[in-house]
Amino acid sequence: MTRVITQSAAEDGFWRGLAEPGLGATTLRAMTYVAFRIGMYSSVRDRIVGGADDEPTLRDQLTAGAITGGVGSALFAPVDVVRLRMQADAGSVCGESGRLLTGLRRGAAPRHNSTFRAFGEIVRTEGAASLYRGAHAAVARATLLSSSQLASYENLKLRIRAALNLEEEVAVLHLGCALISGLIAQTVIQPFDTMRSFLMASSTGSLSALGPLIRTEGLFKWAYRGYLPAMARQGPIMLFQLPLIEQFRALLGVGYL
Repeated sequence: MTRVITQSAAEDGFWRGLAEPGLGATTLRAMTYVAFRIGMYSSVRDRIVGGADDEPTLRDQLTAGAITGGVGSALFAPVDVVRLRMQADAGSVCGESGRLLTGLRRGAAPRHNSTFRAFGEIVRTEGAASLYRGAHAAVARATLLSSSQLASYENLKLRIRAALNLEEEVAVLHLGCALISGLIAQTVIQPFDTMRSFLMASSTGSLSALGPLIRTEGLFKWAYRGYLPAMARQGPIMLFQLPLIEQFRALLGVGYL
């Protein structure tokens, strides 16, 4: 995975080779799935807890995170399919042949040129069910991600505040808990991340192709393929994502998570 990232950056530059592919779909995903799973978390958690003055247990936090993550992923799975396909099609395109000169799919033509047109193109060429290809893996991943990230984040905040006798939450607390919860979450979901990416980026979505890969690499090595790059990606995202959300919630007067 590190070799692929280095090669992509060397061939097409950081922006075109790594940052730009699937950027529109990634932004759309953040505005839909991510907003849903985090935005609905506190409401679902409070509904599970029941009493307004009751402290949520770890089970309550895990359950709330699992519900918002799973439901959000099921609702917005088509966005994930488009995002992963457009990221897989990264590379320079030959002006004459229209085929990719670089990238993972070099020699093939890019499947989609626009995020929003991609939805219709997939339905016309492969059927509406293709928008939910790999959705089972995506829902399992989202359930584990949301429950492990949000529950560990909130639980860490409660424990650290109690240990240090902090009367109010501060930005440093949010940053530290966010980073640790991101590392925990990525470790938990990595096998499902690998499975989801394989199925959604594929044009067939066939599980039969997994057998030879797992036999060649071994189950653990295959499941945690790309773990370090994923951790490098997830850490910075989590470092800023939840603390920013906390500040927005404070500004809106709805309180911290």
